[in-house]
Amino acid sequence: MQIKRRDPFFDNAKFLLMILVVFGHLLQPFIAEAKWSNDLYFTIYTFHMPAFIFISGYFAKSFDYKKGQQIRISFQKFILPYIIFQWLYSLFYWLIGTNDSFSFQLHVPNWSLWFLVSSFFWQISLYFFQKVSPKMGITVSVLLSLLVGYLPFIGRELTLQRTVVFLPFFVMGYYLQKESVERFENMKNRQWLMVIFAAIYGLIHWIGPVNKYIFFGSKPYEDFLNFPEWGAMVRIVTLILGCVGILAFFACVPTKEKFYTSCGKYTMVAYLLHGFIVKGVRGISGDVIPLNGLTLVLIFLVSIALTYLLASKAVGEAYAGIEQWLLGTHRKKADK
Repeated sequence: MQIKRRDPFFDNAKFLLMILVVFGHLLQPFIAEAKWSNDLYFTIYTFHMPAFIFISGYFAKSFDYKKGQQIRISFQKFILPYIIFQWLYSLFYWLIGTNDSFSFQLHVPNWSLWFLVSSFFWQISLYFFQKVSPKMGITVSVLLSLLVGYLPFIGRELTLQRTVVFLPFFVMGYYLQKESVERFENMKNRQWLMVIFAAIYGLIHWIGPVNKYIFFGSKPYEDFLNFPEWGAMVRIVTLILGCVGILAFFACVPTKEKFYTSCGKYTMVAYLLHGFIVKGVRGISGDVIPLNGLTLVLIFLVSIALTYLLASKAVGEAYAGIEQWLLGTHRKKADK
């Protein structure tokens, strides 16, 4: 039996993106101290989650709407871990004093757990997008992303607003063909595309006082803009920035195996676990540690080390064993 070989390009991309996720979360307490740190923070947020979502869509091609177990598989893969970690984070917030009392609810995800719930809905959306042409699918997803911001009753509950806002990135990744990826990997001088980062940073700096939390896509337009009727135009800009940011990011991702490539397999584990450490650190860092160039370098180095640790094979396999035990799948494997 031939073992399917993982693509080092995407494993490298996922590991590097996970570093940016951790770095952004560690940097957040400092963004009010200096304009440059605020601009850097939101520059990262223009593309790092869109890129993760794009990759998720690319690897969702195995979804087959004709198979009745697809909903069950997606539920087990995303919703069951969400329920477990929602409870764990609720307990953790109570223990560290973030919340005055233990409060467990499922309709509003704790912090970064929104990605699990949204991933479930994105997978289910393929019942539609798998049946239509890429042109129609992308058009529909973009229109939904633009229109959902005008619906004030769709917000953070079940992360529905965010799910629809970021849907185009998942759909574009889903429709992307392997041949296009290979052409991009083999493209000469693609590193020059990294200058796009400087352009995005310059734009973020230029728009100044505009509420840049719109890049999070978690709430309707009226929560971010003084003139929400212009929300669709603003969202078009954020979608474009996400697309060009993804392109610039992929331009600097190595195509060959590196010492960290194997960590790309376990980035979801790192994503789920890093919050326990980051939330504890964020509770004190903003008040104790001043922001300067050295602090920035240290935060970045800590982000690399923490990501490398949590996405290591040892942690990944330990997590997989615990997950299988909780879900009962270890018994099924033992019976085979």
